[in-house]
Amino acid sequence: MRFAAAALFLLAGFASARADVNGVKSEPDLDKRAELAADEADRDLDAARQAWQNGDWNKAMANLNELEQLTELARNSLEETKKPPRNNKHYKDVEMKLSVLLRRLDGFRLAVDYDVREDVNRVETRVQEVHDQILDAVMTKRKGK
Repeated sequence: MRFAAAALFLLAGFASARADVNGVKSEPDLDKRAELAADEADRDLDAARQAWQNGDWNKAMANLNELEQLTELARNSLEETKKPPRNNKHYKDVEMKLSVLLRRLDGFRLAVDYDVREDVNRVETRVQEVHDQILDAVMTKRKGK
């Protein structure tokens, strides 16, 4: 009975995570969508670490791939606002969240087995590129003034 209850709880949590991703993509406020995507990417790293600890590397990679997509969604959402990035609270919040995510992702890369580190490294490199693009946008002065 306990096993069935635990399995049901885990399945409900998994279904909830899927609903959260769809909720992020359907958020009409682009600034809020960017921040939600960064938060959801952080939760995906937690889920990837948990799956890896449970021995399910395929599930861990699925979470890492989703993390990568969510970071790109965050960047694209910020760009779609057409607001100047400099002195923009949302750009800076997302940049800081991605910075923390990168440190955690690096720790995860070092923790996994050597033969799968390249997979994590690929995701980490892409997240670093997105982070750098956001940081560059924040630090660059507007042209034309």
